[in-house]
Amino acid sequence: MRSNGKTYEFCKIKNVKYLGLQTGKNYIALVRGRGPMTLRLSSTETVSNTKSSKFDVTAGAVSVAVGFDVTKSRTKSMSGTWAVPKGKMGTLKAYPVYKAYSFSAYSKLDGKYVGKGVARKAIGYHYTHSAK
Repeated sequence: MRSNGKTYEFCKIKNVKYLGLQTGKNYIALVRGRGPMTLRLSSTETVSNTKSSKFDVTAGAVSVAVGFDVTKSRTKSMSGTWAVPKGKMGTLKAYPVYKAYSFSAYSKLDGKYVGKGVARKAIGYHYTHSAK
């Protein structure tokens, strides 16, 4: 593990806390059309679990601490609809939804705090719509 220019051979993940549901920043599926019409978004998408931190930490150490494989992907089918108002251009987007967990890392060699990070488990989708 590397932090502040120092390399750590081993780390211990502690203080795992559930942060709640988080919606991904980038959409994974989109449909558009002019109303009046009903947009239908049906797709099968693959979304990956993630881990993020400002230091190098092994996926295995984080996976054991949070209780799920942070490198695993899930493929799920989704389906959503939305009625676009007459004369408007409508957009329906799907975003991944994650269960998020924070964690802290400590060096197994000297016990010093190394940094913190977040692990996210993909669990579903969130839809947004707009009309212009």
